[in-house]
Formats: sequence, structure tokens, C-alpha cells
Amino acid sequence: MKKKNLPLGVDDFREIRKADRYFVDKSMMVEEFLSGGDKVALITRPRRFGKTLNMTMLRDFFDITQDSRELFEGLMIMDTEYAGQINSRPVIYFTLKDCNAQTPQELAAALCNALLTEYGRYYGIAKNASPQLTIFPKFESIYHKIYDGTATLTELSTSISLLEQVASELYQKPVILLWDEYDTPIMSSHQYQYHDQISAFIANFYGSALKGQQYLEKALLTGIQRVAKESIFSKLNNVIVYTTLDREYAAYFGFTTQETSKILEYYGYTLDESVQRMYDGYHIGGREIYNPWSILNYCKNGELRPYWVNTSSNSLIRENLKTADETFRQDFETLVQYGEVEVALNLETSYEELQNNATLWGLFINAGYLTVKEKTGYELYIIRFVNMEVKDEFKNIVTDRAV
Repeated sequence: MKKKNLPLGVDDFREIRKADRYFVDKSMMVEEFLSGGDKVALITRPRRFGKTLNMTMLRDFFDITQDSRELFEGLMIMDTEYAGQINSRPVIYFTLKDCNAQTPQELAAALCNALLTEYGRYYGIAKNASPQLTIFPKFESIYHKIYDGTATLTELSTSISLLEQVASELYQKPVILLWDEYDTPIMSSHQYQYHDQISAFIANFYGSALKGQQYLEKALLTGIQRVAKESIFSKLNNVIVYTTLDREYAAYFGFTTQETSKILEYYGYTLDESVQRMYDGYHIGGREIYNPWSILNYCKNGELRPYWVNTSSNSLIRENLKTADETFRQDFETLVQYGEVEVALNLETSYEELQNNATLWGLFINAGYLTVKEKTGYELYIIRFVNMEVKDEFKNIVTDRAV
């Protein structure tokens, strides 16, 4: 029997389902999203852990402009009471993963590209309904600037809230907002040292879309870091954050042991100790989670070697390690010698406060280089290496810059 193609390099739900690639059913995330009481939620996970795939799955489930029943045929969510809510709401989905800009001007251009698809989609619908939309002239004006790539940060600062209003008024229903990799612009602004220039924009861009928004039913954001002390969160007190310590959504990012065993068996491999040592070890919400990117690559190549560590730059982590003090050095040496260490840990990381060791350790946890073994006291945790794949890479990052 011919095996299904792996979804390597494909993070769009519709594309995977249309091509009948191997798909790990995470559709029950729809139920958790709907049944939760959060108006605005943020889920932080490392890179390559399925954030974009899950967000596009939610998009295709809810989007009122689609007919997605064929895509979800045979998936678990269709056997629940929530199946009737498929294609029932206006949805705004976009990702900021490509907004790693070196200047404010480059950021404005990158945001135009990120917003263009949704702005174009709703512009086509709104144009036909323009007599009923009093806000259409304003919407049309900003659309053309986004299309041309000439919109300034000031003009973009309320672009999401404007789009929410248009989508809601078109369908007479509040909007579901799905915002993928929300933290990329914030990370890049710190990396390239122009964050102070855009702090007001950051506050308005995120705040106008998420706080006190009458056109918004629910919003879900994903990213790597919480960036708690940023101006965005000083004004957004309605965001419920789910980190790797929380049980909520724990099973939907990465592969569980059962899912890993099933996919390995399908492609002719076994979940033995060597695979566990190499790719297991993420302790997320009380569950053992495998790195999905590495498991998929192992299924393709049949070789136990590092895959995930080569997928991103560590320049921001390396830069902030310059502030590591003697206590961090001692804890690092204990971690290397014994495989674990007890430290103060703060996952609500702020790039402006990384001289604090608790937030520096939190940066490594959120980025996927370390994991929490157990909590021992108030903000005290035993942390450990995740697995063999990332252990050497973590040691290289630290020893190159700080130790």
C-alpha cells in the first residue's frame, strides 16, 4: 500500500487535507477553544510545534465564507455537538511570521504584506455591499494603501480593528480573530534596536484590535514569547496566557506519545529508547510531548539526527546572554553536570528585563531548549534538558556567549 505523503514544509490545514497528506487529528482543539471562557487567549510554544497548522484549521472550521465539511470529514470534532458550528462566523486570520524587519519602514511594508490577503478578501465582499457600509470609504482608502505597500505604521495602527468592524457588519455577527506569530515584530524591534521608536504603534496596533472591541467574539494569538512587560500587555489586561506549564491546549501542539507511536508505525519505524532520547522530553501541561518537526523528518529520512535545532536563528538569545551573571553561570554548570537544576523561573519574559536570571531561563523554556520537570515552590522549578537533539545546541549557545 502506498503511504501518504508527509506534511513536511506544509503548515496550511486546507492544503494538507486536500492533498490527503498524513494528518494528526488535532480537531478537538475547536471544542476547547469554543468551550473556554476566554475572549482573548495567547498560546506560547516553540517554533515548528504546529502553531500555524492549528490556526489555519480553526480558520477553515469557522470561516463563514467557506464550505469546509469535506475538509473535516472523519475528524473527531465532527462527532461532537460542535460540528454544527462549522462555517458559522466571520473570521480574520493572518500571520506575522515574516515580519522580522530591520527598520520601522521595513516593518510597515512587511505588515502590509501580512494583512493584504484578508484585506483583499473582505474588500471584494464589502465592495458589493458598500451602500450598506457607512465605513466603506475609510476601509477602501486603507485597503489601497496596504495593496500598494505604502501604508505607514500610523495608518496601520488601527487596521485590524477596522477590519473587525467591516467583517462584523457584513455578516451581522462578531468576528473570530486568529493572530499567528504575534510576537515576531516585537522580537525583531528589540533585535535591531528600534523598539523605542515603535512602542506607541505596538500598543495601538494590538490594543485597538483586542481590548474593548465590540465587533470581536473571540481572539486567539500564538507566539513563542509572552513579552509581559511590553506596552502591549500593560494595556491589555484581558489576555489569558497558556504557556508550556498549563494543561489547557497541551495536547494540540506537538505529538503525544500515542500519536508519535502511531505515525512511526505507519512509516515502518518503532518508538524505541533511541527515538525517545533524541526527540521526546517536552513536558507540557503534565504531558510528554514529542517534537513534531523532528519526528516527521525522522519518518522521512530514517536517521536519528538533529532536525529542529537548524530551523531558526538564535541571535536574540545569544545577544541577551551577554547579561548573564555568576549565578546563571553556576546554575548552568549544575545543569550540564547533573542534567537538571532548580532555578527561579518566569515565563512572562520581557526582553527589557533579561538581566533577571528568572526571565532568561524562561526565554530558554519558551524557545524549546529546556523544559520544566516539576514545581518546587513559588516561582521555583526544576528544569532539565529536553532531549539529546537540543542538549548540545543549548550548551553551544550558552558557552559561546556567556560562560
